[in-house]
Amino acid sequence: MDFTAKDFIISENEDFALVNKPVGMDSERAPGEGFFPVHRLDKVASGLLLYAKNPRSAKKLSESLQEGKIKKRYHIIVESAGDTSKEDDEALSVKTNSTKNTGSSTAKRLPKEDSSEAKRLPKEGSSEAKQLPKEGSFSDYLYKDVKKQKMFPVKKLRKGVKEAVLHYQVLKEKDGLALVDVELETGRFHQIRAQFSAHGFPLFGDGKYGSRQKGNVALHCYTLSFPDPKSGEELHFAIQDRDEEPWRKF
Repeated sequence: MDFTAKDFIISENEDFALVNKPVGMDSERAPGEGFFPVHRLDKVASGLLLYAKNPRSAKKLSESLQEGKIKKRYHIIVESAGDTSKEDDEALSVKTNSTKNTGSSTAKRLPKEDSSEAKRLPKEGSSEAKQLPKEGSFSDYLYKDVKKQKMFPVKKLRKGVKEAVLHYQVLKEKDGLALVDVELETGRFHQIRAQFSAHGFPLFGDGKYGSRQKGNVALHCYTLSFPDPKSGEELHFAIQDRDEEPWRKF
């Protein structure tokens, strides 16, 4: 199915267009004439995606991205057994780091405010679902296999390996699934998918990274903030999660 970013615009002006990307849309191939991709979102993912509408704003927004001024948060759904109201810091070796839950809403503008070889991810069905601690951080070294278009965790830094860091908080659990809020500290290829799978919690529907669940990959960018390329004012936007299973459980 062919997608055009212009069909999914939720906010725009002469400098930028904010799109609610559907699953299946290629963020780099579907912008349309006069649209300049500022960042990317996996084809199998959905959510907020920012495009510049002229060369000047493209330059300003690209600079903002490099300076870490474009902030994104994601909702994901993973398999997780147990009750996250109970402390279980030993279930996974992570550094605890609190993250804020900003929630989701209908589309709107918010108020201001290695010397080692690549180690394969766990095989599908290799173990039963574990309990994901209610909040924490993952810090891993990831190697990108260009041919397979997939990231693999490795033990040490070497050529082609990059450090990946993210922070998360479990929001709700139901029927063996957990709704998780994620904030990236680094922006690596397939980072969220690869890191959660590497720690034993593949995203729902993500067969490429070990999930046995059938359905679309449960990865959604629900909030995005960035400085206006002209005024410098910080803009905040948020949208609801997808209206499909398993999102409806939450």
